[in-house]
Amino acid sequence: MAAAGSIITQVQQGGPAPINTALGNADENITLDLRGTRFTLSRDELLTLPEFVLLSLFPNGLLPDGHMNNFHDGDVYAVDYDPQSLQYMLEFFRQVAQTIPQPESDSGAIATDTMPIEPMAGNARDMLQDRAGIIVLREDLDFYAIPPRKDIEHSEMIEIKRATSKALQRQDGIFSGLRKSEEPGTTEQHLIEMLTAGGFDHSDSWGHRAAEPNKAVICSIALARLRTDIRGESASSNAVGMAQKLLLFWRKPARRCWWEGVELDNVEGVEGKLKVWIRRVWTLEMVCAALPEISLPHARLYDEGMISDCARIEQATNAALLYGMKLPEEVRD
Repeated sequence: MAAAGSIITQVQQGGPAPINTALGNADENITLDLRGTRFTLSRDELLTLPEFVLLSLFPNGLLPDGHMNNFHDGDVYAVDYDPQSLQYMLEFFRQVAQTIPQPESDSGAIATDTMPIEPMAGNARDMLQDRAGIIVLREDLDFYAIPPRKDIEHSEMIEIKRATSKALQRQDGIFSGLRKSEEPGTTEQHLIEMLTAGGFDHSDSWGHRAAEPNKAVICSIALARLRTDIRGESASSNAVGMAQKLLLFWRKPARRCWWEGVELDNVEGVEGKLKVWIRRVWTLEMVCAALPEISLPHARLYDEGMISDCARIEQATNAALLYGMKLPEEVRD
């Protein structure tokens, strides 16, 4: 049994899940209503989204019956998902796509202080020939505020929870929850090194961080373009290897889950410190952005097999809240 608080990361085993190609025309659009905000997305934009986001948007497949021909132009698909989070992702993907060189352009000679990262063999390498890798990191933070006194009223406790949510949202550093141990060689430090070698910086904040309505949950997301070269002092085989390992998460969402107890200062309505239990769930995935005229070669729309795989990930997460699973061997090496 692993020690409490250890890393839990699960990568789907084997190849990609079976493909549902019902949405086969790149010109086809689907309109989503996310809590009152509408998005009209093309097939290619939809397929750029991470697997775990698509599962949130379409938990039962693309449509309830899984067939695109029952979906007509003008129909709107209502989804309970944060519209600002989706907008942040779409804008980031579009900006990255605009910076991808044309296939015929000559990249020229590589600088002498640059070590290019050789992508993985197979599909990941082929995908990055004319595309850009994007690291997607999401945090789902559930918090449980301990009543500051025994005789507190229910209505007052609700206000304290809201104040707690605001206080936690202000703690927006991506790696602040992982810096409990500064000792080298720990699993937490290994994860930080891998992400910072891949594209994040130690001081980065979440790109979008917001509370879920009527829940004691804060959802955060951060995106970074995968570094395809590492310059200067960082150009060591270790740093290059760390960044390269992120390609193992291409189309394979991985999770880390842990509990921690904290004491918050300056919570509105509370004298002194407020004790709070926090459960963090991190989801890490690699996706690819392409030039607008280049269609993604696979349709990652879900069938029962994909839904079953992700359900097993959810079960593994829930079963390992207090004792986790280690990183896969290919990521640890």
